Amino acid sequence: MAKTATLNLRVSEELKSKLGQFAERTQRTPSAVAERAMEAFLDREMEMLEAIEQSREDFSEGRTVSHEDAMARIRATIDERRSKA
Repeated sequence: MAKTATLNLRVSEELKSKLGQFAERTQRTPSAVAERAMEAFLDREMEMLEAIEQSREDFSEGRTVSHEDAMARIRATIDERRSKA
């Protein structure tokens, strides 16, 4: 089992109530639900930050395409998918 730590967190009464209701309906503890929700949120947000950082690096290194080229590629992909449907 992984080591755990205590985190004190202030939330609205409404959010606390939702957490409690969800935990009860899923037969989990509020702590388990909160941990899982925070982990999923942070994983998604970290992925977004990494994509933004990569985009900034690509831009600074000149790895870009014009808006016109990007739109042409998108339209070609849509047309291709439609023709297969």
